[in-house]
Amino acid sequence: MKATQPRPAGWSLEWSYFALVMAAWCFTPLLRRLIDWHNGFFNPVQIASTIPFLATLPLALVALRPERLARIPSALKVLACVWVATFAYGLMLAVLFGNLAAGVYETIQYLVPMLAGLWLAGSDLDDARLMRRLSWVVLPLAAVVAAYGIVQFVQPAPWDALWINGGNFTSMGEAVPFGLRIFSTLNSTGPAADFFGMCIIFSLPFLRLRSVWVWPLITALGSALLLTLVREAWVGLLAGAAAYLVWSPQRVRALPFFVLGAIALSLLVSTLPAFLGAGQNSDVITSRISSLGDVSHDESALARTSEIQDSIQAGLANPAGVGLGQIGSSSALSANPSSASGNNLDSGYMARLLELGWLGFAGYLFVVIGSAFAIARGIARSEQRQWKAVAIAICAALMWSDAAGDSHLGLDGLWFWMAVGFGMHGLSRARQPSRHRLLRTRPAKLRPLLEPVRR
Repeated sequence: MKATQPRPAGWSLEWSYFALVMAAWCFTPLLRRLIDWHNGFFNPVQIASTIPFLATLPLALVALRPERLARIPSALKVLACVWVATFAYGLMLAVLFGNLAAGVYETIQYLVPMLAGLWLAGSDLDDARLMRRLSWVVLPLAAVVAAYGIVQFVQPAPWDALWINGGNFTSMGEAVPFGLRIFSTLNSTGPAADFFGMCIIFSLPFLRLRSVWVWPLITALGSALLLTLVREAWVGLLAGAAAYLVWSPQRVRALPFFVLGAIALSLLVSTLPAFLGAGQNSDVITSRISSLGDVSHDESALARTSEIQDSIQAGLANPAGVGLGQIGSSSALSANPSSASGNNLDSGYMARLLELGWLGFAGYLFVVIGSAFAIARGIARSEQRQWKAVAIAICAALMWSDAAGDSHLGLDGLWFWMAVGFGMHGLSRARQPSRHRLLRTRPAKLRPLLEPVRR
């Protein structure tokens, strides 16, 4: 694959529809805010939020065809079955505890994104063309979302201000120029930060001096990621980049570009105060970065540590679990939400331990961690190892981010299953040697007997 020229070899109706699906995931939260702004008030539960899920469902008509399923590796089928069984168990608990609506919504958030992964894994394209087409879907959307986020930081739109003030999302800052943590076209800083980080990782195979388009894109994505002020996503990006360097065959060639990118972002951080002047938000990024080296005195880190410890004790005390829809954004639909935005817990792992119990949590970890191992196990058999390395890097970044938020549902879940899908694409076929290769590996005395096979 020529990574410097990611041009698709033609678009089918299938791929055009997938581009619309990705656009729905990226821009539906913005549409929701526009609806609230038009109505003049903040609505914590908006029917428009279901658009990405409804748009993704038709992929099942293609992904679950027998000929497509036959091309999906057995390991991915096992992972998908365990994932479905895990959240079916959580939904059953939600029904038993009278939390049907919230449980169904959270189940949809986890299961529907899996269709995109199955669709990619069952594609009849070779790895090079598959990733070329996927790049032309993902990267233009990434550029638009990053640009909107930077503009949002400089001058928040009135619908964005209504979202922050109406929902009382104080963690996002103030809806004034240079005073908020950007969330771009998405609904909060966490998913936005994960999105920017995933897009940067997805762009890594295109790093070349002559790829003039990739440097402005990564600069915009890196700037937007910094402006979210989500430290876990920064560290998650580092974890993903490290995984990419370990598994990619281009590690030696990519390392100098990593250094150049780090220098560019460092210059951005150092020059931002001069750009913003002497205002109270001028050193917001540098102060946030400095807090990484002094976690013992960081209030949010200490509060999260205490919260995780309490969650571990509560989870160990309840082996069966409390069912889906009790924690996270879906809990806004539950019978007793603690706030308009639901009962939030700053750890996806602890949330799943509480909701799914010991058995469900084991199934959750099996898929989250096992996916990266399954991709790594087959990476040597692939002709496009740099893209398999990208898949492992995305899985690694999301594994880290899940410690500080839900990173395997919704848009993050879509990224996870897309990585699993293209990371395991073609591995079942790579496992079967061709007839000519079989002839070459047989002893010479058996070749006359196998000659009819070649004919």
